[in-house]
Amino acid sequence: MKILIVSGFLGAGKTTFIKRLARNVDQRFAILENEYGAAGIDGARLGQNRQGTQKNVWEMTEQCICCIGKKDFAASVLTIANVVDPEYLIVEPTGVGSLARIIENLRQIEYERIQLLSPVTIVDVYSYRRYMAEYPELYQDQIRSADTIIVSKTEACQAEEKQRIQKFLQEINSQAKIITDYASTMTREDYQSLLLGGRYEKEVQDTQSGEKMPETFSFENIRMEAPETLWCFLEQIIRGAFGNIIRAKGQFAAGDQFLQFDVADHRYSITGTEQKNAGQAVFIGNDMNEDAIRQYFKKCAGNQKMKYAARHVS
Repeated sequence: MKILIVSGFLGAGKTTFIKRLARNVDQRFAILENEYGAAGIDGARLGQNRQGTQKNVWEMTEQCICCIGKKDFAASVLTIANVVDPEYLIVEPTGVGSLARIIENLRQIEYERIQLLSPVTIVDVYSYRRYMAEYPELYQDQIRSADTIIVSKTEACQAEEKQRIQKFLQEINSQAKIITDYASTMTREDYQSLLLGGRYEKEVQDTQSGEKMPETFSFENIRMEAPETLWCFLEQIIRGAFGNIIRAKGQFAAGDQFLQFDVADHRYSITGTEQKNAGQAVFIGNDMNEDAIRQYFKKCAGNQKMKYAARHVS
């Protein structure tokens, strides 16, 4: 089993990249997805490929696979290798996970049947300055430990901005392959090459000294009375009405529609989805007004009882 880690900070576009990878390679693979919070959101989004057939998706919630959950993480990888035995396993860590630690954890269980491929890190062109200022140790770790760095959301960027971020990334990791236009320039062969490389031999070093991480909390069994209510809610989030929310995502019924939303670094999107299950949402940030968010959902939930789960990460 060959393992490809797709790392990247919160909201960088890891799930979107994995979907594109799935569309552009012929190999079938399993996915081990590490949710940051109790509500598993991305697992459902990853579970369907372009033909609509179910992929093997495992989720780990509540524990970060780079630190407190590393024993469970290693056990999960070994179980997948021995029971399912896929040719490839894609690992999508939480956005606030140390890539160097994950690599070290996997190297402890490498043997002739488990091989670590060169990792990929996704970097959001709009958010890299902010996250480098707020979480410099973690952000540099994800960039420095990767062999391939892919810059996302550059479709509307000018050439000068792409040159600036390429220079920024090269100053941290001069050996990495940097792709600033992956959505338009990567071919099927390029995607295929990520799975066909040899064993990752680069030495990595965990240099983090206990940087404070964001907090997270989540809701389940939620809904809103209308799509307009969700739109107003997200507008309030990006304006700071509920505190410093750097990442939020969810999916639930809004009136007679089932919608999914994503918030990342003062931007949001709303799309329709055919995935209809119990409504879920997760919020990540610092100094968030959890009570105000809880009251907002309570007001919009009608008679439906919602489930609240909170976890604070230091």
